[in-house]
Amino acid sequence: MKVRWRQQEIIFVTVVACFLFLHFFNINIVVSRREMAERVGTGYNNLVTRYYYYYVFPKLIPAFALYAFYLLLNLYVIPVLILKRRFFILAVITGIFIWLALLGIYAVSYYSINIYTLLQNSGIPLRRISLQYSFSITGMIVICYGIYAYIRELMIRSISADNGNRPFRVMLINNITATAFAYIAILFLLLNFGSLRNDGMAIFYVFVLLPAIVICFINVYRIFPYRQKNAIPFRRVIPQLLIAPTICSLLGWLLFSLGRNELTPDFLFFLFAILLFIVTPISWLLYVLHKERLSEMLNLQKDFGKTTADLQFLRSQINPHFLFNALNTIYGTALQESADRTAEGVQKLGDMMRFMLEENQQDKIPLGKELTYLTNYIELQKLRTQISPDIDISFTSKTEQCHHEIAPMLLIPFVENAFKHGISLQEKSWIRINISCDTEHLYFDVYNSVHPRKETDPEKNRSGIGLENVKQRLSLLYPHQHELQIRSTSTEYFIHLTIKP
Repeated sequence: MKVRWRQQEIIFVTVVACFLFLHFFNINIVVSRREMAERVGTGYNNLVTRYYYYYVFPKLIPAFALYAFYLLLNLYVIPVLILKRRFFILAVITGIFIWLALLGIYAVSYYSINIYTLLQNSGIPLRRISLQYSFSITGMIVICYGIYAYIRELMIRSISADNGNRPFRVMLINNITATAFAYIAILFLLLNFGSLRNDGMAIFYVFVLLPAIVICFINVYRIFPYRQKNAIPFRRVIPQLLIAPTICSLLGWLLFSLGRNELTPDFLFFLFAILLFIVTPISWLLYVLHKERLSEMLNLQKDFGKTTADLQFLRSQINPHFLFNALNTIYGTALQESADRTAEGVQKLGDMMRFMLEENQQDKIPLGKELTYLTNYIELQKLRTQISPDIDISFTSKTEQCHHEIAPMLLIPFVENAFKHGISLQEKSWIRINISCDTEHLYFDVYNSVHPRKETDPEKNRSGIGLENVKQRLSLLYPHQHELQIRSTSTEYFIHLTIKP
């Protein structure tokens, strides 16, 4: 799930731009041509040509240029700039280039419009005035939108930060921005069609609908989820449900009274009653529908993730019976030749393969089985690294009183990542793995040294589930029940995972 703020804004701007173009076409082309034909008669063609050349095109070209630069900025420039290290400096340089281009277009267009309105014979310095006007209007557009776009991208980056609440934050901001753009677009259309000249329509849209939207968001995404998560009785959230309608009613009443230059207490009670007794129940229905849809989506994601993992596993399998027979043969041969280390490695590899074929198909397994697999993997890796005295690998487990169950193969990717990036046979290396638990939580820490990856690194091309997939599994299997911290320096990589099984 991605933040769609920028894409939603592009749709909003495109809809408004299309409406403005149609409105301009109707007023300045259809109506104006009819009026010219009625007033001028025989000189109609020459007048229309002059009208298009000096008035219509100079008004359309800056608008099209502004829209084109907007699309270029949001579809190409910003997505490229956010990947650069010096984002702010490059953004300023880009803004200056766009401003200079718009300045030239606006200056020429404004000068042409002034010529059409016959101001060239008035003694007014048109070039200077056109340039000053264009300088101020384009500068204001570029600065205001530049500040807005910079804040927007910072917020998108913050919202997209990878942690346990990311899916909720992304979903919330997408719904907020979509609702805000839809509200503003409809407001814009109503203003242009004159619908808000009707007092009843204006009062409903500004003083009823807007507070209703705010209250629905607060109830659906804050109060009702908090009540369900903490199993709070409904009577205890009633004060919270009263806060937003009270504040919105008071603000709406004050603004309405200022507009009327008189206090209208009836409107205060009317607005409060609507927000509390109509909007709040509607927000509860929206929350129930939202929860059901979210539950279905999460179930589909879990099923899809399990199916994908099973498919990847099946694709990676060799015939298991042949593999186990081959391992047993190699194990027996190693014992006959007194190759104890080889026999030990083959035995651990066989245990690991048996775990992957049998236990990996379960939703949850005892923590002890996961630790046995981890131990076998670490011991197998030690057979490769024990030839170097500069490699220190330690595994500490304090789980004697732990009776938790855990999703299979959940911890191993972190250990695989540590061996993949933390071991160098030429440099001093270390890996420290600690696991402990209490009655409610499981704590897992992995420290490892960091080395540049080389072409000769045996783990370089190793494939696996990867940390990104583990993060997704954690979000699906332990929503709001885990905390994953990852820190990295030039010499050390550290992960800390806390799970509430």
